[in-house]
Amino acid sequence: MHRRKDGRTYCVLPGGGIEPGENPQEACLRELAEETGLDGTIEALLPVALCPEAPALYFAVRTAFDPPSLGGPEAERSSGANTYQPAWVPLGRFEESRLVPHGAREAVGIAVARHDGAPGGGS
Repeated sequence: MHRRKDGRTYCVLPGGGIEPGENPQEACLRELAEETGLDGTIEALLPVALCPEAPALYFAVRTAFDPPSLGGPEAERSSGANTYQPAWVPLGRFEESRLVPHGAREAVGIAVARHDGAPGGGS
């Protein structure tokens, strides 16, 4: 998700809180669908250390390479000074993405390494 807020430009992964009655995997897929319009399947919990200031779990998720569309609370909060734009970031441009927080960057690195090492991976 490309973000522009308070004069800063950066990226974040789709995500949010766990609602009553949900497990983390269900919350992950719900947030993905709400924020991007994409459906996915959980492949793995990624081994990213918890950050005490902003604890988060990261999952490898498989989804179709369809165009994402903004939805959910992010669509309601989006304004000229606070923008949300869901988009695919090519791996070759990942370093330029300014993905935050650090745990998200670590998660993407782990997911890419898992994919590259999988049978049929590396494409």
